[in-house]
Amino acid sequence: MELIEAAVSKDLYAKRREYLFTPPRWLQRHFLPALQDSRDEPVAMLLMNILLVTVPSATLLLFGPQRQWLGLIHVAVNYILLFPRFVVALLHVTEHRRLFKAEYPFRNAIASLLLTPLFGIPSGVYRLHHRVMHHVEDNTQGKFVIQPKDLSSTEPYQRDNLAHFFMYWFRHAALAWVELPIYAVSCRRYKLAAQVMAAEIMYGVYVYAMYQWKPVATLWLFTIPYVLSTLAMMFGNWCQHMFVNPDCPRSAFGMAYNCVATGDNSATFNDGYHILHHLNSMTHWSELPVRFIKQLDQHIEQKALVVEDWGVIEIGLAIFARDYDAVINRMLLPYTKPKDPETREAARQMIKARLRPVHVKSA
Repeated sequence: MELIEAAVSKDLYAKRREYLFTPPRWLQRHFLPALQDSRDEPVAMLLMNILLVTVPSATLLLFGPQRQWLGLIHVAVNYILLFPRFVVALLHVTEHRRLFKAEYPFRNAIASLLLTPLFGIPSGVYRLHHRVMHHVEDNTQGKFVIQPKDLSSTEPYQRDNLAHFFMYWFRHAALAWVELPIYAVSCRRYKLAAQVMAAEIMYGVYVYAMYQWKPVATLWLFTIPYVLSTLAMMFGNWCQHMFVNPDCPRSAFGMAYNCVATGDNSATFNDGYHILHHLNSMTHWSELPVRFIKQLDQHIEQKALVVEDWGVIEIGLAIFARDYDAVINRMLLPYTKPKDPETREAARQMIKARLRPVHVKSA
């Protein structure tokens, strides 16, 4: 217990690294007073970073000389420095809690509608996929190819199999355009289905028209980012829901796990506390470490998986390499860094069991 609390304290007192640089004061005066919650200042600072870096870079790429190397630099800066932060902060966090006060609707739409295409995400689609579907269905698979459950469910796959991941990614990249509206219709969310279909059509027409006008810029602004973003987002979701407890696959404790005392948490708004995010997606990101300590007994009782020092990407890569011991060495729950061979073997068997496909009949 003390070892776990000591690890979590590293996240609690870590220096925040969610934004890259402090924006000019004139821009801060435009955004910071409008915040719904003053604790979200790092989120607003990141938004300003993107407005000062990504938007000018995209403008230069679009209206400047059509050079492939300019596009490569734009994509490299966007995806190495900003994309992980953007997805977690300006979509994942603000999709559940409004960033700016209600009287500032345009500012609340900047990320979800205006910036998403620059990160390979069609405008107006993420809300249905993440908040309406993923958090309602909670990783539950459906029974058909076109199915009304969580379309990003990891349950049907062998989750240490790289070929299965690429099938998972391809399905999302190619079929989500059709499956998302079908999901909304199946839930009788007809208005939302119409909105998503309209957004998808407008996005497709817009990208096609842009390609006719500026093919080089379109390649680097929209086409390559779409491929990279779908790959990165599906890999992230796969890793977050890689370990599914066959005894309680519908429980947040059984379909997700927590990563604590990792540098990723200070750069991605404590995104490693994914069990807590599914328990209550409205919990403010700054409260997650404290909430975890308060619910530690519940994590122990539910045999939740908690890993120290690594984020989900490192864990996912280790699992694909079948290096289960690397994860066991960092495990805090349900086994705390086991040393003796018998306990390590029990941990190894637990990991393998949680990587196997979950049968549809349990859905």
